[in-house]
Amino acid sequence: MLLRGYVGSDLPKVNSQIKFIECPFTGERLAAVPAVRPDVGIVHAQKADRAGNVLVEGIIGVQKEVVLAARHSIVTIEEVVDELQAGPNACVIPGWAIDAIAVAEQGAYPSYAHGYYPRDNAFYKAWDEIARDREAFAAWLEEHVYHAGGAA
Repeated sequence: MLLRGYVGSDLPKVNSQIKFIECPFTGERLAAVPAVRPDVGIVHAQKADRAGNVLVEGIIGVQKEVVLAARHSIVTIEEVVDELQAGPNACVIPGWAIDAIAVAEQGAYPSYAHGYYPRDNAFYKAWDEIARDREAFAAWLEEHVYHAGGAA
């Protein structure tokens, strides 16, 4: 990716991934950084059809890009359907780009899944305090991750 942001900063002195090139069109000096290529990308979506295509709706962020950039991808979903009904602003990720799909109801919690459940704002407000205290964080993991019977 090319950007102007690192030109004149000290970050290139400590990050060898930042290189500089001359734009062939304008002659401008631009910073270049390599593409992110994760080994595994994991995202959550609303639905998958039986052919393995996945429907993502709402504010989808970079979910599509994560799946397409990763060497392998896992998508958790709310449900499997016979046919995807993609409305406006929806994104269908093709099955050929996905290695595994698993039904994980409320898999985005405490975030939201558009059309399924809202974001848990109380959780987000409490999280800063939990995350800053090692004992509180360990207790939270014990209750909501290691011994969870469902969504936190």
